[in-house]
Amino acid sequence: MKKIALFWLIAAVLACGSSLICCTVFANETVKMAIGDWEPYTSQTDPKGKLLEEVVTEAFKAEGIDVQYEYFPWKRSYVNAERGQYDGTFPWNRTPEREAAFYTHKISLIKDEGVYFHLKSNPFDWNTIEDLKKYKVGVTISYKQEAIYKEHGITADTVPEEAMNFKKMLTGRIEVYQTSKAVGYATIKKLFSPEDAAKFTNHPKAVETDEFYILFSKKLPTSKALADKFDEGMKKIKESGLYDKILAKYMGS
Repeated sequence: MKKIALFWLIAAVLACGSSLICCTVFANETVKMAIGDWEPYTSQTDPKGKLLEEVVTEAFKAEGIDVQYEYFPWKRSYVNAERGQYDGTFPWNRTPEREAAFYTHKISLIKDEGVYFHLKSNPFDWNTIEDLKKYKVGVTISYKQEAIYKEHGITADTVPEEAMNFKKMLTGRIEVYQTSKAVGYATIKKLFSPEDAAKFTNHPKAVETDEFYILFSKKLPTSKALADKFDEGMKKIKESGLYDKILAKYMGS
């Protein structure tokens, strides 16, 4: 019996390209993702706010893998994935700190401009990050801007949820907030009446072009192979045109 078991074990390793990990991934039909609300990319309640959830679902589906989503505040989603309680979390930028704790895939989920939001009634301009020292700046806990502002000596008012920054901006408690252009306007539209939403604008100059990824926990032995499988699925949905159809469905482009 031991010899038979050993034979099938060796066969399984060879079939998976000499990797038991990859076999484990194939056998695991469902992966668990810890995410939060960041419309139009992720949303627990709004079917029109799940753009990247659909991208991730379809890319994994192309590789025969199902996805289960659970929603938390973003800091908790990050920690849950980092500890290996979930297979991963998204959408996040790559940073040295994150790449030390997670594996990431090669093909980004989406590219998006990061911009500074402000009220039309409160003129704002900038050339370098040092210019932010003249303004009351908001930031969301665990977003990469939190560390950047500290590095440059910029005092920022920190909150746990992105929506709070826009609420504080409307009441004058902060003047400037950086986030994804698409996410910012989706949040404003959801939070405020058309009259109040019209009070917001963004600086025309992008701070950066962001690329977002899934962070796969390094605490789990399947994560590297899972990241590779996700890239294969992304290639398939892009080549088939499905990826562009998903973007058009949510963003009308």
